Amino acid sequence: MKRNRNGKKVITILGIVALLCCTVIGIYGIFSAPESDQAELEQQLMKNEKALEELEEMNSTPPAEAVTTSAPNIVSPPAVTNTDSPLNTPVTPEDAGKPEHTLSVIGDSVFLGASPAFKELMEDAVIDAKISRQVYQAIDVAKKLEKKKKLGDTVIISLGTNGNFNPATGQELIDYLGPDRTIYWINAYGKKLDIQKQVNETIRDLAKKNANVTVISWANEGKEHPDWFYQDGVHLNAKGQTGFARFIQKSIGSADTEH
Repeated sequence: MKRNRNGKKVITILGIVALLCCTVIGIYGIFSAPESDQAELEQQLMKNEKALEELEEMNSTPPAEAVTTSAPNIVSPPAVTNTDSPLNTPVTPEDAGKPEHTLSVIGDSVFLGASPAFKELMEDAVIDAKISRQVYQAIDVAKKLEKKKKLGDTVIISLGTNGNFNPATGQELIDYLGPDRTIYWINAYGKKLDIQKQVNETIRDLAKKNANVTVISWANEGKEHPDWFYQDGVHLNAKGQTGFARFIQKSIGSADTEH
């Protein structure tokens, strides 16, 4: 009888040891997963950033000059305008200098991750997104886009995740973009982002002071889709990138926004 009790004790102890082993393995998996998660995220962001740079370089390369032949004493005919058109205005050099693209994005790593998905929906969008970008850096980006005539009539700002910013800095950016542009500012979201409330209050206050600025409430949308994020709760996985891109596209074309 005593031997049976000892046997049961051994089995019980072995069971406890096995349970502890499983628990330890599970805990290790939870804590080690973010490292693997982070490596995958970093690789994807670097790939997207390189793709945007290559696209920018390709779009910045002037087309090869067409080979033309001309005979002496031949005068080119005057430009033909459509007299039936109410505009009846020929294209001027000033018109030729206007931005070809009407939508530009200035963003950080959140938008960078979703940039391929967004480009599929908005092919003509000009996206300038970088890892760790903060609001104070956006003015230089806007100036660069303006110089290249790629600062569109509509500008999406996707900044605020990487740190608090002074309202004056945000206003300076808005003032540079000007009152004639439509500006959408995507607010910040992160499951453990401790600056989210303060950043989003600043964005909201800026929108209230500027009639041409509209807030896209990513904070409200993001929290409804926990499966869209990597384990850091801020950056988007493949499913989240598609969902984010569709949400932004919908928001700039609907009333799913706030002032």
